[in-house]
Amino acid sequence: MTIGSNTFISDSLLLLRSIIASGVSDPISGTRPTSSNFVMTDYPTRIATYPIITIKHQDFKTRRLGMRSEQNYVTMQVQVRVWARNEREKDHLTQEVYSTLRTKQTDTGTGTIDNELFGFLVNSSVSVDEEGDKPKSKIIQLQYNVIT
Repeated sequence: MTIGSNTFISDSLLLLRSIIASGVSDPISGTRPTSSNFVMTDYPTRIATYPIITIKHQDFKTRRLGMRSEQNYVTMQVQVRVWARNEREKDHLTQEVYSTLRTKQTDTGTGTIDNELFGFLVNSSVSVDEEGDKPKSKIIQLQYNVIT
């Protein structure tokens, strides 16, 4: 899936969703309801079965690639959020997400670089503490570049 100039936001999210879904193991794959997905591009509007991983576009900045060029060098921020049933599961899934994205950059045909998404960078990884028996989550702020 090559990232298109006119669709770089949605193309990037779909590519990252596909890479994470193929590289991170769903701890409840055998018992997950068919109405629930493990990796998705937005927080579900229906009842969710945890753990889940959500991917959202946050922001982007551009700069032109030359005085007479209409091409832009785009730096975009993507949020990956791991929602888990407990702290151990949250940390394990966060590590799997990071390892998968780090090691899938140069895969021929399916990696981020072959699909025009490059410059992988983790800007931050922050735990969100919820009181009581609520899902635990960690927000990973990623940065990628693309030329449009």
